[in-house]
Amino acid sequence: MEKRKWIVRAVCILLTVLMAASVLGPLAYTAYADEETPKEKLDRIQQELQDLEDKIEDTKDDISKQQELKQYYQQQSNTLKAQIEALSAQIADTEATLKAKQEELGNKILEVEQSKADFEDRLVAMYEMSRQSNLSILLGIDDFSEMLRFGENLQAISTNDTRIIQNLKNEQAELEAQKAEVETLLSDLNTQNEQLNASMQQYQQSVQQADAAISAEEAALDAQSEEYKQKQQEYKAAQQEWAAWAGSNTGNSYVLGDGTGQFAWPIPGYTTLSSDFGTVRYIYGVKDVHRGMDVPAPAGTPIYAAADGVVSTKAHWSYGTCVKISHSPSLVTIYGHMSARAAGITDGVFVTKGQLIGYVGSTGNSTGNHLHFEVNVNGTPVSAWPYLSS
Repeated sequence: MEKRKWIVRAVCILLTVLMAASVLGPLAYTAYADEETPKEKLDRIQQELQDLEDKIEDTKDDISKQQELKQYYQQQSNTLKAQIEALSAQIADTEATLKAKQEELGNKILEVEQSKADFEDRLVAMYEMSRQSNLSILLGIDDFSEMLRFGENLQAISTNDTRIIQNLKNEQAELEAQKAEVETLLSDLNTQNEQLNASMQQYQQSVQQADAAISAEEAALDAQSEEYKQKQQEYKAAQQEWAAWAGSNTGNSYVLGDGTGQFAWPIPGYTTLSSDFGTVRYIYGVKDVHRGMDVPAPAGTPIYAAADGVVSTKAHWSYGTCVKISHSPSLVTIYGHMSARAAGITDGVFVTKGQLIGYVGSTGNSTGNHLHFEVNVNGTPVSAWPYLSS
């Protein structure tokens, strides 16, 4: 009994745990989703945009392939249609020839029958004549030569009738052979016609299938394009978060005298820009205006503070390792894509103009070693040129 109670108690505990998991599971997932950091969110959106771009390109390729298949099937169908039309004309001509042969054969049969009937009539007449007295026939003939001619004529008539009938039968046999050849040809042509029509129907079905596939792919492309637009909106929202981060003034700040013309060039010896402030770019199809200036330099090149201020190392995903210096409540400079910060450069540290703060690299959203140098006034990026000393 005790053992049974223990088993029942264990089962109840297990059911309670499973029920709790089913209730708390979604909550745990929600909590996890809510804990997504801005960087993780931006990384996810960026990857989703890239995945959608790949899907859109794949779908376009599929549409192009289906259109090529449709064009091929349509060309084959048109070719077969032309062949069927030519074959139909040939069948019509052959049927007309067969009809003519049948009429000619019918006439020839009648002609043979008529010739046989005439021959039989003459045979009857000759038989009737044979029943008459040979003497009366001989007495009716004036001379012997006439008698001979009479016999010869009878023989000639019989021979000629036999030859005519035989010739007619030969012509009839030839017409029957020609008729059989035409019938065989017509049968072959009809078989070819059936095969061509069956092939054309298959190609037409293939054209319809290609049309259906194209319609489905185009519908998928529309859906993907719409989803891509929504992701672009999310990306724009992420850019706004980025702008808010870049312009925020964290911690204490050092107030400059007049706020202009006092910045030192942050990367001495490298003055050629690969991109200046205001350069228009398109990132994942979204218009992007460059917020600062990009200065190419070898990895590890020293970077110096443009002016006195308070350091913030709060990073933004696109800048990678960076340093942000607040020079006044409204004025901030940003140094992005560093390979590393200099020793001692941490949050809240006060740095002076020309102090080493880090080294050139290519971290974050970067395609090569360079310094991204940016100036923000009241959270808005501005050109750094007016703030730089001569």
